[in-house]
Amino acid sequence: MKVKRSAALSFVLVSLAVASSGIVMAATKASDIDGLTEKWISIERQTQKLENEWRESEPALRQRIQLLKAERTQLQSMIDESKAATTDVEAQREALLSEQSELEAQQGGVERALTGVIGQVDSLYSSLPEIIRQTWDKEQAELAADADTSNKLQVTLAKLSSLAQFNSKLLVNETVMRAPDDKDVLVKQFFVGSSYAWFTNADGQYQGVGRVRNGEWQWQFSDNVDSEAVALAVAIFEKKHEPDFVSLPLTLAQGEGE
Repeated sequence: MKVKRSAALSFVLVSLAVASSGIVMAATKASDIDGLTEKWISIERQTQKLENEWRESEPALRQRIQLLKAERTQLQSMIDESKAATTDVEAQREALLSEQSELEAQQGGVERALTGVIGQVDSLYSSLPEIIRQTWDKEQAELAADADTSNKLQVTLAKLSSLAQFNSKLLVNETVMRAPDDKDVLVKQFFVGSSYAWFTNADGQYQGVGRVRNGEWQWQFSDNVDSEAVALAVAIFEKKHEPDFVSLPLTLAQGEGE
């Protein structure tokens, strides 16, 4: 009988243990479900919040995107225009460089030609009367040592212009000349251009001619010159005498008669 009771008691204890285990497991699952449920609810709330925030910010974001796209389009247009402008500038630069090279080549030709002209003009210097040489000296003095082609050309043209004016009219010049007897004599020179002139002093004691000989301008005292005729020509030029015909000696070339 004791054995049976022990067996029955053991069975009851085992049953109670099994039942308790089932209750604990059920309680544990319920707790896990509650925790998961709370997490799910939290996630749902966060999702809903994000969706609400997106719905609120979507118009502004879309507008911002549109503005950014428009700005990008404008920037791209500006880049394209800048590239086109750069291409035009490069083309203009190349054209200017080409033109500059051409002008420099022409400048070299002009300088060489001008050098030749200046040489020819300056070669006339010694064959000109002092009055013209003085004018040329003034023009030359205004030319700086480092003068450019333009300034050199201006001075050369000024010299030729003064010579052309001198050759286009009659001119009387009063100056002092050294006579063969070593006296300084005040004379009046009567020029017919830059190739020939006559001179005489007030009392007609000294007279002569001026002309180019052997490539140089020379004054020559001569008794063969009619001082009265020279004085009359000077008086007519200075309007101190009525216009009249005057005969003056002219030597065409060295060795010819007057």
